[in-house]
Amino acid sequence: MKTFGDTRIDLQLDEQRRSETTMHNEKVKKNREILKRLIHCVIFLGKQELPFRGHDESRESANRGNYLELLTFLAKYDPDLHYHLSTSKVFIGTSSQIQNDLISAVAEVMGEIIKEEISKAPFVALMLDETSDVSNAAQLSFVLRFVTDSGVKERFVKFEDVTGKKRAEDVAALALGFLEEHGCMDKLVAQCYDGAAVMASGLNGVQAKV
Repeated sequence: MKTFGDTRIDLQLDEQRRSETTMHNEKVKKNREILKRLIHCVIFLGKQELPFRGHDESRESANRGNYLELLTFLAKYDPDLHYHLSTSKVFIGTSSQIQNDLISAVAEVMGEIIKEEISKAPFVALMLDETSDVSNAAQLSFVLRFVTDSGVKERFVKFEDVTGKKRAEDVAALALGFLEEHGCMDKLVAQCYDGAAVMASGLNGVQAKV
């Protein structure tokens, strides 16, 4: 083997590779810990039903929105998070796209947990209610109520935009698709709607079609 002074070159290269691998693994570990903090912030804001973003998220803003302000607050007491937010150039985790990605990821995991709970429930009740948001878009909320070994569970699952799809046939199709997606078509024992005829009518409403 070739040597450089008194040290074999192949041993030097092996040591360098080990050092680089160790540094890479440490960086990955730290990034995962930072990601955990970001996910916990998303879960906290979602649990408290708080909006994520503010009107002005620039560094000069007095209020950058709940997500960024929460991270800034935590960073005061978390040196690793503070270092990450202060020095990271590639992945910071504060952009609107990252926030949306984290929300979607958390929602997907929660959806799978709900499906697993439903798979063990003998009976399911479906609750639908339509409301309009601040932009006047009609949104239909989907809620499932069922019994597990630990008691009665009531899970809000999602909102569905039904602007322009308010006919009983359209809403019923959404409801049936939702029930099929969650594997509870044969478990449905109750339906709950508001008093609107298009929803609750036993003749031509969503109730009759579902």
